Amino acid sequence: MKQVTSQDVQLRVEHTPRPGAPALLLLNALGTSLEMWDEQFEALSERFELIRFDARGHGKSTIGTHTEATLDLLATDALNVLEACGVARAHLCGVSLGGMIAMHIATKWPDCVLKAAFCNTSPHMPPRETWDARIQSVLAQGTAPLTEGILGRWFTPQFHQAHPEQIQKIRTLLLETSPQGYAACCAAIREMDQRESIKSITAKTLVIGGTHDVGTTPAQAESIANAIPEAKLVLLEAAHLSNIERASEFNATLIEFLQGELAPPVTQA
Repeated sequence: MKQVTSQDVQLRVEHTPRPGAPALLLLNALGTSLEMWDEQFEALSERFELIRFDARGHGKSTIGTHTEATLDLLATDALNVLEACGVARAHLCGVSLGGMIAMHIATKWPDCVLKAAFCNTSPHMPPRETWDARIQSVLAQGTAPLTEGILGRWFTPQFHQAHPEQIQKIRTLLLETSPQGYAACCAAIREMDQRESIKSITAKTLVIGGTHDVGTTPAQAESIANAIPEAKLVLLEAAHLSNIERASEFNATLIEFLQGELAPPVTQA
């Protein structure tokens, strides 16, 4: 692990070089840290120069001076991480908030992107009032009152029952997230509307959704795939954190896309 300075924060970064391999930047969901990608690490680090980091105010990264973040701020953090790792162009893979950041990078800085995977995410998340209420709640009471509701949306009941250790791991990440960092990133989601801008994305794109995802629904995944020319859509039998709930299928789908080409859009049961 190393610390990378980006604007007003210190970001915890894990960089796994693999000479001659393309770089892959992993971008986290709201309220998590780079450990949310542990189920991907072995498979991806064998094939790619892997970079993952804690977003500002998350994990062991510092909070900074911004009480409200923007996608532009978060995307600039990600690009500063790539620069600190000596990487000019990388594949992007982001889940939830990470997917929103990845869409912004692919739109605004296309020359930095090889291919892009937008997973369990959305280009627009109204209503504003929902995010205002969440911001007020987390600043007043921390993340604890929100955590069980989040876990209920992020994983199916079957996964809760079969894998309590995975649920506990993500619960811990949520509980350890700085309220100020969580609230700042909520503000970025509240202000986001990328429904038109993503139509200009030129990078080859994979969209992964979850058939049981109530936060960023299959319809939202389809809307992203329909907006980006020639984007491929895969729906996994999962809720919001499909990279954990269906890790093997997620890994295989992502690797096939990044290393070659997917067949015509498919739905995986």
